[in-house]
Amino acid sequence: MLKKLPNSEFEVMNIIWNLDCDVTSNIILEKIKNKKCKLQTVISYLKRLEDKGFLLSEKNGKERFYRPVISKDECLKFETNLFIKQYHNNSVFSFMSALMKSKPFSTEEIELLSEELEKYKHDGTEE
Repeated sequence: MLKKLPNSEFEVMNIIWNLDCDVTSNIILEKIKNKKCKLQTVISYLKRLEDKGFLLSEKNGKERFYRPVISKDECLKFETNLFIKQYHNNSVFSFMSALMKSKPFSTEEIELLSEELEKYKHDGTEE
């Protein structure tokens, strides 16, 4: 079962997903936004992510390589559903209404949303 990730761990996962290859702690340290972050902190994040089931690691020589077990899409679906449940009483309408009031949608975004809603209305599935 997935667990909510703290921002720091999500940032590490995002780096790994974007690189789309096995990575080491040093590679992540180079890419991390917080330049004051230390290698030991990155190693701690990686260990926690492995313990939570988000990563697998394999030692190759002196280096430990990490790869994602959970896809970014899976994580985003989980986080979004958790947010909607926690802050919008599990109402997608409440979520969308708040989103539309907080940030104007472009014409292109409205058209894409309309298309997705039409598809969902007709066959009850997404994409």
